[in-house]
Amino acid sequence: MSSLTFSVQIETLTLKPHSFHLIATLEEQSIIAKRLNLQSIGRLEAQGEIQKKDHIYVSGTVIADVTQLCVRTLVPLPQHLEVEINEVFTPVPEETQEEIELEAEELTEPLQGNILDLGEVVIQLLSLNIDPYPVAPESGPVEYKENNGASSPFEVLKKKE
Repeated sequence: MSSLTFSVQIETLTLKPHSFHLIATLEEQSIIAKRLNLQSIGRLEAQGEIQKKDHIYVSGTVIADVTQLCVRTLVPLPQHLEVEINEVFTPVPEETQEEIELEAEELTEPLQGNILDLGEVVIQLLSLNIDPYPVAPESGPVEYKENNGASSPFEVLKKKE
């Protein structure tokens, strides 16, 4: 179960787009920040539309203000993200255990059951769009210098041969 839950019953969806707007509470922001290994989340919201045709289409935008730590200096780095939501889901009947083959142009996310958790979709999109190795602009690469004058750990190994 997601810490940001916004469940949609698939049976209630129609051809007419339904609007949604999610705003994470302070408690949810804290839980999600811990889950994604962020120092903090100052804002997390998503808005868009969900529609059911031959598949379930979710479109919109995720807006987030996150703070990560620089991997070199551990300095907090704030980041503003605006991520486009453009997801397609295919409901898979529970009694179907066989593989479903899809054409390359219709690759979609399989959806088990009759509930789509939009909160989890938002968290996953956020996790895919944060910088995996944030680096402060003013920090330079760390240079390795051994006491014996070697400039890399591999040079130390070469000298031991």
